[in-house]
Amino acid sequence: LGGGLESLDNGKGYIGTDAMYRVKGKPKHFAGGDVIRPHLLTTAIGHGRIAAESIDHFLNGSPVDKRPKVDVHHFNLLRELHQRALDPEPYSAGQTRGTSSAKYAIHNYEDRSASQIIPHSDLFKGHFKYEARGRRDEVHIEGDKVLGNFEERIKGLTEEQAINEGKRCMSCGMCFECDNCVIFCPQTAVKRVPKKERAVGRYVYT
Repeated sequence: LGGGLESLDNGKGYIGTDAMYRVKGKPKHFAGGDVIRPHLLTTAIGHGRIAAESIDHFLNGSPVDKRPKVDVHHFNLLRELHQRALDPEPYSAGQTRGTSSAKYAIHNYEDRSASQIIPHSDLFKGHFKYEARGRRDEVHIEGDKVLGNFEERIKGLTEEQAINEGKRCMSCGMCFECDNCVIFCPQTAVKRVPKKERAVGRYVYT
């Protein structure tokens, strides 16, 4: 390391951090990306997200030393509703008749994302026919022609192939508004949320 960062060198030419991306031995310093481990751009973005959370906790006087069990970006329905000006109404304490039409609560939603991940093997894909992945062609070259060859080795998808790939079911477990539950529910108990009240994660109700 150079450019005035010599004091942060961990002896291997990089900066050493803990799981919160705090520089070891310097609690007011945070780092991420290739300076701690050369890797992918998406890896650096992930470092930045976690470091930003750590900095926020540090500035608010509530530093944390342990990451959550499921260390991913969690979808937050309340935040999504707030961004669309669909916040639940304030709740007035007192006896209230239990009803799914009350505007002070979010109905038909339980957030387990912080403690549970639905593995791909447990997703029900019965309503989706299997479609093979469209693999891209590769250009094979001889070993003696590798040096100095900077041509692309993997061919790009055609427009038609890209569209077909985009149409394949690649669910991560969240609703992506395919309407299958609305269509196939034998009791017709699933309805779409009115369009003006919809948000990501709030598309249907029962």
